[in-house]
Amino acid sequence: MKLSGNRLIESIVSQRARHMVHSIQGDIPLEPFTKPTQEAIFALVTTAGVHLKTQPVFDVEAGDPSVRFIPSETEEAELMISHTHFDRSDADVDINCVFPLFRLNELARDGVIGGVAPTHYGVMGYIPDTKPLLADTIPLILKQLKDEKVDAVILNPG
Repeated sequence: MKLSGNRLIESIVSQRARHMVHSIQGDIPLEPFTKPTQEAIFALVTTAGVHLKTQPVFDVEAGDPSVRFIPSETEEAELMISHTHFDRSDADVDINCVFPLFRLNELARDGVIGGVAPTHYGVMGYIPDTKPLLADTIPLILKQLKDEKVDAVILNPG
C-alpha cells in the first residue's frame, strides 16, 4: 500500500493509529556489544511481514502477532511480504531493503562477521494488541536465538 502523499490524510491516519495501537511498556534491556564482529553470529528480525511463500500470509488487518521462521539458506525468490501498512515498492524490487539476509550472508563470506544464524524471523509491525506478542511470540524467538547461540540481532522495520 503506497502512502497517499496527501499530508492531511496521512495526519488523520496517524492520529487514529495512536489510539489503535498500544505501546509496550517498560525499559528495553540493552547490553553493550563487546564481541568482535568477526567472531559474532548474527540473526535478523524484521517487522515488515516477510515470510516464505510456502508459509501462511500474515493476517494484516487483525494485527497478527505470530512469527515466521526463515531459514538462512532461503533464496530471494522464496520470500514475499504480506504486510500492507507501508510503502513496499522498493522492498518488492529488492527484499534486502527490509530483510537483508543476502547482504548478511555476503558479510559472513567476506569474514566481516563470524557467521549467520540458521534461523531468522519475520513478524508484523502492526500489532494493536501486544499481549500475545509479549506472552508467546517474543519468548519463542528468544528461545530459538539462545538455542542457536546467536550473539547479535539486527532489527529491521518495514
